Amino acid sequence: MTRCDLFCNIIDNYGDIGVCWRLARQLAAEHGVKVTLWVNDLGTFARIAPALDPLLPWQALGDITVCHWAADGTMTDPGDLVIEGFGCALPLDFLHAMSTRQPAPVWLNLEYLSAEGWVEDCHGLPSRHPTSGLTQHFWFPGFTPRTGGLMRESGLLERRDTFQASAEAQSHFWSGLGLPEAMGMGRRLSLFAYENPAIDDLLTALAADDTSSLLIVPVGRALPDIARWAGVATLQTGDRVQKGALSIAILALLDTDDYDRLLWACDLNAVRGEDSFVRAQWADRPLLWHIYPQEDDTHRVKLEAFIHQVSQHSPMPALWTEAMRAWNAPPKPTNPWPALLADLPLLRSVCRIWTARLAKQQDLTTGLMHFYHSQVE
Repeated sequence: MTRCDLFCNIIDNYGDIGVCWRLARQLAAEHGVKVTLWVNDLGTFARIAPALDPLLPWQALGDITVCHWAADGTMTDPGDLVIEGFGCALPLDFLHAMSTRQPAPVWLNLEYLSAEGWVEDCHGLPSRHPTSGLTQHFWFPGFTPRTGGLMRESGLLERRDTFQASAEAQSHFWSGLGLPEAMGMGRRLSLFAYENPAIDDLLTALAADDTSSLLIVPVGRALPDIARWAGVATLQTGDRVQKGALSIAILALLDTDDYDRLLWACDLNAVRGEDSFVRAQWADRPLLWHIYPQEDDTHRVKLEAFIHQVSQHSPMPALWTEAMRAWNAPPKPTNPWPALLADLPLLRSVCRIWTARLAKQQDLTTGLMHFYHSQVE
């Protein structure tokens, strides 16, 4: 059985660990890999994996062994495959053990997702480590066949379709969240974002709209913006806000499977980071992506690359492009939100074209394992 060590250094809350946790589970469930997942912050991890005990230094979580990646830990038994999540530096003792292992492990650096053109040229490239002499390869997720693809578990889209076709399944899901009224609302939306001045105008448009809306907000960095708009000091899990046609529900973070269902059950999903961004695309619903702000506005280059990629392959209306830019670069020249809400049915049909195209490509985990086998055969 192939053994894999997967390292995740949580630096921005949940995107990094969300990706690594899904990757670990798919490697184990679909490819028979014995995975050890090393995580530096088990407390944060436990918020999306409630079965995890953050006080234990190691534990079994389903088929995965989860270990606390401590600064003073000693790790000397590397597996056949080592995956460095998002460029986190491997521990020196582990790196040394890798260099003495025969044969040396296959070492992959799982990079961040981008739609930029250079990703195709850099995907799969080798790099020799300056001190150990080991070779690592760069695995770039992406939206084209010349990249590492997107994570997509076997049967995911079929489970999504079954859920979206069943009013009973959706009603059961909403009731489980303590929101049985959700099915009676005109539209349902989710919001997971960084601090964002554009939130104010979106909420104002929802409150003034003729259609009733339920907005689901998992706890996170957007709460202070929502609280200011609502005229309250703070918001926390379990709080509700009602203004005009808009009802806002603040929820605790969901585990990864329930978060998928939330995205499937909503008519518009505002997402951020990497994990929620990818999962929103598999939801087959319109999305707003809040890209992580970077110095000198370099994040806008990544945003425009994604907009261009989508527009190349699906007839996405200009309104969506305008909304994506407004969501990421306020102050904005116009207020696109009333028109965007009115055109959600059209956006939904166009999103299906984009999702169907992505679904034709090989998923990230399967491609990664094909590469692994090519290196050891």
